[in-house]
Amino acid sequence: LLASSIAGTKLRVTEEQFEKMMVAQNGVCAICGRPPKKRRLSVDHVHKTGKIRGLLCFRCNYGLSWFQEDANRLTKAGAYLLKFL
Repeated sequence: LLASSIAGTKLRVTEEQFEKMMVAQNGVCAICGRPPKKRRLSVDHVHKTGKIRGLLCFRCNYGLSWFQEDANRLTKAGAYLLKFL
C-alpha cells in the first residue's frame, strides 16, 4: 500500500490502483504533462475530504500546496504570468 498523510489519517492506494491511475494519465503528471524523473508521481487529493484527484509530479503537487488549493489564486497567478508573455 502507498500511503500519504491527510489531516492525521492515512490515504491508502494499492500498487494496482496507482498503476491504473498511471495508465489513465499516460504515465505523466496531470498538470504539466511531464513524466516523473527521480521520484514517482504523488497521489493528489483534496485535503479536506481525502478524495483522490490524480497523480502529480513533485513540483506541481508542491505548487498546489503553496496556493493552498485555491483555484482563484491559481487563476490570478496564471493571468499575472500571461501579462508578461
